[in-house]
Amino acid sequence: MKRNLLALALLASLAGTAFAQSNVTIYGIVDNGFIKETGSDITMGQNVLNRIGFKGSEDLGRGYKATFQLEKRFTLNDGAPTGVEWDGAANVGITGPFGAVRLGRVNELPTETFRKLDPFNQESVGSMLLGSLRSARISNTIRYDSPNFSGFRFGASYSLGENTDKDSRNETGNRLKLADADNDGYAISLKYANGPLYAVANWSRLADSNDSAVWNLGAFYKFGPAKVSLGYEKTHDKGYKLGSEKALKESTQDNWILGLQYAIGAGRINASFNYMEIDHARDWDGTKDIKKYSLGYEYDLSKRTTLYAMISHSDFEDTELSHSVSGFYRKNKESDTIATNDHITGIQFGMTHRF
Repeated sequence: MKRNLLALALLASLAGTAFAQSNVTIYGIVDNGFIKETGSDITMGQNVLNRIGFKGSEDLGRGYKATFQLEKRFTLNDGAPTGVEWDGAANVGITGPFGAVRLGRVNELPTETFRKLDPFNQESVGSMLLGSLRSARISNTIRYDSPNFSGFRFGASYSLGENTDKDSRNETGNRLKLADADNDGYAISLKYANGPLYAVANWSRLADSNDSAVWNLGAFYKFGPAKVSLGYEKTHDKGYKLGSEKALKESTQDNWILGLQYAIGAGRINASFNYMEIDHARDWDGTKDIKKYSLGYEYDLSKRTTLYAMISHSDFEDTELSHSVSGFYRKNKESDTIATNDHITGIQFGMTHRF
């Protein structure tokens, strides 16, 4: 009898150890509010992308762990999914003394580094203008993140191109000649975070991009309740080809962001100035520019719940820019044509809850 009890106790102990070595975390963000922009009716939208996710790890011993992450994105006002089924993340990996390796769908390196220079986190109406090659997350990727070396971290990724056939057809069935756009993608990142100073530099070439490239660098510094940031991004977009035509949408883009965050009690004032210059090789001669000013305020009701309000104003050099830059497509109320506003003002307020 004593032997049986001892055996049962031992099995229970082993089961408890196995359970302790692996864990799964459920997390998420729910956010909703109202948005009013020039040329559009009042709509519901979010400041932070809504999501529900699952992540976990299993202790493999000797400092190694197996990891996974699955994350679904959606719009809260109507419950509709965004992007692919697991738009936020879908990967498996391993961590250890060497760092971390993940395979599947992951964040592009600038998503976790360069965006920190924008007080509005590159989301909402206050977001900095985004280049034509910006992709928050990338698929078919292996990504490596190094350990922390006295504040320095190194990252790298390699993505397989999905367009394996240059005679691919688009979603409407028409043949789309992507001259040499079946390239793989790769990226490198170096960042430094120690005390009040944060600095970052990234270079990336997206998969299936006709070998187009983006690089950026910048830093922020905290002193007292204030944080000041400055960043620069250069985009070389080689466009694509349709049949035997010349490259379309080919351009170079220079993007500057100057940001300020100032903490006041449980709240924060966010402000930024963004300047973007576009040299579009096909659609117009010379260069065009955009200036964007953003101001906002966040107030934490608790550690997980925040109220926010913000306003932004974008000044386009001419009306053509206002409907050719990503994020500024506007429909005319009287028809389906695109409105040509050379000034766009946006107002947004709402609530965010994290769990």
